[in-house]
Amino acid sequence: MKIIEFFTTENKMHWLNEIKKCDWGAGQYLYRLLCENNLKKTVGETALVPMVVEGDELISFCTFAPLDDIQPTDLSPWIGFLYTFPEYRGHRYAGMLLDYAESIATVMGREYIYISTNHIGLYEKYGYEFFKTEKDINGEDSRVYRKALATEGSEKDRRYENGAKWKAEIVKNARKDVETVAYCGFSCNHCFLGQWCGGCRSVFSCCSYGAFQENGKCPNIVCCQEKGINGCYECDELENCKIGFYQPSNDGANACKAQAMFIKKYGKERFLKAHEKLHRVYDFKKTQEILGTSVEEGLKILEEAVKNG
Repeated sequence: MKIIEFFTTENKMHWLNEIKKCDWGAGQYLYRLLCENNLKKTVGETALVPMVVEGDELISFCTFAPLDDIQPTDLSPWIGFLYTFPEYRGHRYAGMLLDYAESIATVMGREYIYISTNHIGLYEKYGYEFFKTEKDINGEDSRVYRKALATEGSEKDRRYENGAKWKAEIVKNARKDVETVAYCGFSCNHCFLGQWCGGCRSVFSCCSYGAFQENGKCPNIVCCQEKGINGCYECDELENCKIGFYQPSNDGANACKAQAMFIKKYGKERFLKAHEKLHRVYDFKKTQEILGTSVEEGLKILEEAVKNG
């Protein structure tokens, strides 16, 4: 018996077919969202689908995402679509999934985790309390439950330890065979958030900038995808661009654009070599700490790193 995650596991078609066997209307809706690649568009780019499995058998599943059926809302994150197949009920498999989501939310530093449901007496068993009634996306009343995660103590320590382990596994699987040069020009392999994020081209992009954008998707990614280009470094408007991460108010804008312009001029291979050299020479977490205060200065530092490497 173990928990795996749909987006970062192999044999997705098998697990899709397992979810399809669910006799619950909401489960069928989740199946359609996954088939149509619309789940992340609906509930957020960092959505996960944890599943309790035994061999090839699906026992229980849910979603863990920035949003659920209460939209718009400032509340986040949410557990949704929680379902256990009838023959497996009574063994608290749902509790395993709740603990999984709660532990990852704890690692993310969230104070509360939320569930939208009209069940009464179920989630209370797992420490959830009724919070308020809200309208769901269909305009119907739904009871919102929440669980406090921030209280210090051994339970929080346990969740944090498990959440760090589980999230690291998700990140590792998400990074498999994924390009590590970000759309904006950063190197995901050299990012200080690398242990928590699969990279902005992966199915588990937790970029600290993108996560706060509409639907959790970075404007630079949206722009590149609309233009059909691989990254900002392929764009003729790069030098004067102020989209997304390149906004002048962003403290990393100049460093980021310097890297994109370096890639445009010299290519990704030399860019990654420059990063390796910089990380050998300097002790830093964010490239803006060493690439100076202007695009020109940052580009010069990168060029010197390659020349002297």
